[in-house]
Amino acid sequence: MSQAEYGFDAARFRSARAGAGASVARIARAAGVTERAVSLYLAGTRTPRPEVLPRLAAAVGAAPADLCTVEHERLVHLRVYTGRSRAAMAQALGMAEETYRQVEVTGHRGRVATSRYDGRLDRYIAWQEWAAPAYGVTAQRLARAEEHTRRAWQELRAERRRAWLEQLDQVERARLDRLGKRGRRARAEGAG
Repeated sequence: MSQAEYGFDAARFRSARAGAGASVARIARAAGVTERAVSLYLAGTRTPRPEVLPRLAAAVGAAPADLCTVEHERLVHLRVYTGRSRAAMAQALGMAEETYRQVEVTGHRGRVATSRYDGRLDRYIAWQEWAAPAYGVTAQRLARAEEHTRRAWQELRAERRRAWLEQLDQVERARLDRLGKRGRRARAEGAG
């Protein structure tokens, strides 16, 4: 199960618990976790594993997304809300796990996940239309999440490139400093 940040919000969980009038013990039994774990989730000192999130949400009568705060929902969020691992989502979508990982991380589907032929309808169905039920969302919500995933990936790549260039600049500066010291030393020796 991926340990990706998915925006669990302890305050929302506390609010949903209060609204449901659920005790810690009842939530723990329904979610299949210990009472201590529920207490830690409520306190915000621990984040539930993604596969536990849907069970916690059901225990307080909420949707998994209702217990999370994210600015821009990405594919990883939609998957976590279903309680599926990457492998399980890949299987649900009929993809190889590595292919699905690439889709979830980058938001780029390539040719593998564009459209599928539906024999019952005798037509091809677009990705958002055939994949949305696996995520339990509408095609429009899936398209937005995919776009946010692409943007997040582009930002991450740009950040990594900046860090690499900064590191390269530091290495280059150190190299130039060494060359400069050699040059000064050579000049000093030649003058002496």
